[in-house]
Amino acid sequence: MILDVDQSVVLGNAVIDSPVLGKISPIGLSGGVKTLILIKNEPEKMFNASTCRNNCAKWILEIGKTQDITINLRHLMDFGRGTFDIHILNTNQDVHSMKELVPIAGLYV
Repeated sequence: MILDVDQSVVLGNAVIDSPVLGKISPIGLSGGVKTLILIKNEPEKMFNASTCRNNCAKWILEIGKTQDITINLRHLMDFGRGTFDIHILNTNQDVHSMKELVPIAGLYV
C-alpha cells in the first residue's frame, strides 16, 4: 500500500524513502495510507476514509475481500470500472458497480 499509494519504499522499521520528502518516519506517510493501515489492522472500528483519494479505492476493496470493514465517506470515491461488493448502510443496499453506487452516493455526498 505504501509503495502504491505514496510511491514510497519502506527501508526499515522506522525509515521510509519518499520521492517527494526524502527519508521519513511512518508519521510522514499520507493520511490515505495511514487510514488504510488502520482499516486493515482494526477492522472492528469505523474510519473516515475521506482522507483517502481514489488511489486508495482498490486497497479498500482488497481489504474488504478478506474482512468485513465499515468506512465513512464524505465524497464519491471512484472504485473503478470493474465489479465489487459494497453494502451501503444508509440505504441497506448492496451495489456492485459505479453505475449502481453513484445515484445512491449522490443522495449523501
